[in-house]
Amino acid sequence: MSIRVLLSSKHKVVSEGIAAVLRTHQDMDVVGISDNGLQTNALCDELDPDVVLIGMHGKDSQDIQLMHQIANHQPTKNMVAFSTESDRNSIIEILDAGAKAYVSTTSSIDELMSAVRAAAAGRVYLCQAAASEMMESVRKARSGDVSLKSHLGGREEQVLRLIADGYSSKEIARNLQIAPSTVEVHRRNIMRKIGLHKVADLTRYAIRNQMVSV
Repeated sequence: MSIRVLLSSKHKVVSEGIAAVLRTHQDMDVVGISDNGLQTNALCDELDPDVVLIGMHGKDSQDIQLMHQIANHQPTKNMVAFSTESDRNSIIEILDAGAKAYVSTTSSIDELMSAVRAAAAGRVYLCQAAASEMMESVRKARSGDVSLKSHLGGREEQVLRLIADGYSSKEIARNLQIAPSTVEVHRRNIMRKIGLHKVADLTRYAIRNQMVSV
């Protein structure tokens, strides 16, 4: 049985190029192509794909928000992210948003195919570049070269700074132009990662790690 793939990317030429390659594989069936979040969510309902392949565009919070929406409302959907960002924090943020697999835009098409097949089977997959980045960060952490704050994604660090500065979730949402529900997701992830649950403790943590000025 073919793997039903829905492509979601703001860059149509990228989606069409990937779709053309997918169609050359007998076990792949491109069931739809979307260039915005609303359409992607609608097509998930309408087409019931096995895998949603999502193009991540830099630090665009809308892409992460879309992944959270799919993970919350389409829990059986397996997501594969392909992104220009391959640093540790970005990879963790993408996986925390619900992706089963991550592929860098510098990866080969064979790695992309492997990621789609792994996600369809419910397995986690990291491309070689991402796996190397994660292994290097583990090595640095063990040698004491990485502080605790590096466990947070880039957006999580932004949210934590604003929490420490006394902003409410609604104010943070307006400041970062994201949904309040997304702020709450980031807040929960921050608390889980650093093991603190009170605003005062989060503020002290941010100050101790020089994430805010005093």
